[in-house]
Amino acid sequence: MRRAAVGAMVVALFAAPAFSLMVSDVDTDGDSLVSFAEMSVMYPDLSEDTFAQIDTSGDSFVDESELTAALEAGTIVKPSE
Repeated sequence: MRRAAVGAMVVALFAAPAFSLMVSDVDTDGDSLVSFAEMSVMYPDLSEDTFAQIDTSGDSFVDESELTAALEAGTIVKPSE
C-alpha cells in the first residue's frame, strides 16, 4: 500500500510540469487573475463560451486553480514556446 502511494506521488510530480502554465504567464495587469481579454492574447481562437467553462466560479476571471483544471481536462493546452 505504501509503495502504491509513493508511486502515485512520483507520477504526480513528473506529470505536473506538463501543466505548468501559470496565471502569471497570462496575467498582464498583475492582479493574479486572467480576464477573457488577457487569455485571448495567448489563445486567439478562445470563445467566450469556452472561457465561461474554464471560469467555474462565474466571476469573469480565471484563477490558478481554474487554469490548472482546464489544462488537466484538456479544455486548453499549454501553448508551445
